[in-house]
Amino acid sequence: MPTFDLAHEPDLVAAPTVLARFKRALNLSMAAVIVLAAVFFAQGQFNVQAFAIQPQVPAGLVGIRAAPLLHGSVAHLASNALSVPILGTLAGTVFPRATLRALPVIWLGSGLGTWLIATQGYHLGASGVTHGLGFLVFTLGV
Repeated sequence: MPTFDLAHEPDLVAAPTVLARFKRALNLSMAAVIVLAAVFFAQGQFNVQAFAIQPQVPAGLVGIRAAPLLHGSVAHLASNALSVPILGTLAGTVFPRATLRALPVIWLGSGLGTWLIATQGYHLGASGVTHGLGFLVFTLGV
């Protein structure tokens, strides 16, 4: 009967580290969803337009930091609440350092891009962040 020395299997040796990264990424992603939901249900208490991105208007720059936390409807919140844990957990597990460095750039970059090129109205939601996370996972995975 063959015996296997499991201590020399690189995949098995790394498994506890990967599991710990997965748990941390999942917990942080779920915390982000809870924050999104809490802000959504508190939106009736403040003027949402003051914190949304208003393109090419200096006062609309406030929205670059705040708009990803705001959502226009339950369906809009649900679509981002599904994407954030999937992409956040994947990015945080496989590329934890890159995700930590890229997330502020993605957050601010998607808002600034919206402020620069969008037209009229008020823009809000975490879709720019989720698309940025998807792009991060895709490009680092290639």
